[in-house]
Amino acid sequence: MSFLFVYGTLIPGHAPSCVADLVARFRVVAPAVVRGTLYDLDNYPGLVLTGDRDVRGFLCEVPNDALFWRRLDTYEGFDPSSPAASLFCRVSAVATCADGTRAECQTYVYNHPVSPMRTIDGGDWLNHQSRRAARSSGRASDTGDSEHPMKRPVIGITIDSRDDKPSRYEIPSDYARSVERAGGLPVMLPFRAELSLIPELLDILDGIVLIGGNDLDPALYGETWHPKTERLDAQRQTFELALIAEVERRKLPALGICLGSQVMNVHRGGSLHQFLPDFPREGAIEHRSLGNDSYRHPVQIEPGTMLEEIVGTGSIIANSRHKQGVNRLGRGLRVNATAPDGVIEGFEDPSLPFFVAIQWHPENLTATDPAHLRIFERLVSVARSRVAT
Repeated sequence: MSFLFVYGTLIPGHAPSCVADLVARFRVVAPAVVRGTLYDLDNYPGLVLTGDRDVRGFLCEVPNDALFWRRLDTYEGFDPSSPAASLFCRVSAVATCADGTRAECQTYVYNHPVSPMRTIDGGDWLNHQSRRAARSSGRASDTGDSEHPMKRPVIGITIDSRDDKPSRYEIPSDYARSVERAGGLPVMLPFRAELSLIPELLDILDGIVLIGGNDLDPALYGETWHPKTERLDAQRQTFELALIAEVERRKLPALGICLGSQVMNVHRGGSLHQFLPDFPREGAIEHRSLGNDSYRHPVQIEPGTMLEEIVGTGSIIANSRHKQGVNRLGRGLRVNATAPDGVIEGFEDPSLPFFVAIQWHPENLTATDPAHLRIFERLVSVARSRVAT
């Protein structure tokens, strides 16, 4: 058997039905306290083992079997293989019982920043719940927005469809993982939604990422299809052009990647080279990966641009798997990055808080290269400043 200190929704008699069978196996040893701080997270409390307050709960004897702990960990959002990414973490603690007996035990601690204004005085969740219910009688809530736990900015991410199954949405996971690593909360944006819903979608967002994909219709910039192009889903094209227009009206922070950058350029009246191998230029390099995902080339960052400020260097090594690129730059845009052969690798609008376009795929590199992660971190930082104001 093992000992577990419980202080919230795992207290016997207060557990939800999804774990009621597990909690039924608890044997309450005694009321107890651990030293730390207890926070009100609205629907449940969060314990942090810092601070010098008594957090009140119960010391329970629990079975020490793998399935029991696996289900309990899942309920608490704890992944033992990835503690840093978990909602709560199961850790060792020392509980002091009412008679002064001290016991080594396990407990679940909250794993994210919380506003000090959410501290539960007295460290007693059940008593706090009772008092809050009494105060809130007839009202939706007794806590203001300023007391809300520190929430991540919500970043909308456009998605693609499968060429072989157009009715199915699809997106590489690195986009969402990069937003997570940067401190944002990723939300996917379904392009088969009605265009009239775009304002409502953006109402819940603090920033967006436009991802890669197939090729825009060249009629948008007065050309016909090149034989090497791969046609983008027409509904996605219509949705994303309408989306970026509304994003710009709201000055919402926006990051365009690969196709997303091309959408931003064409939206501003720019045009594209439809097939870079046909574009004559001195010192031409290959921009397609040709099946080699490890292919890289240097990118020169333009001095005085936001991108230079973000990455903190005048050059960067980038991955490359695009056959199209910017030809005529759109209105109000400034080049912020170029390849060794002069192909435009990025641009931005200096008049907006964050309107940045990147031709390469930084989302694939954020786990190993801080310079690429900083691009997402700036997007999230600007989005967070909007939330604060």
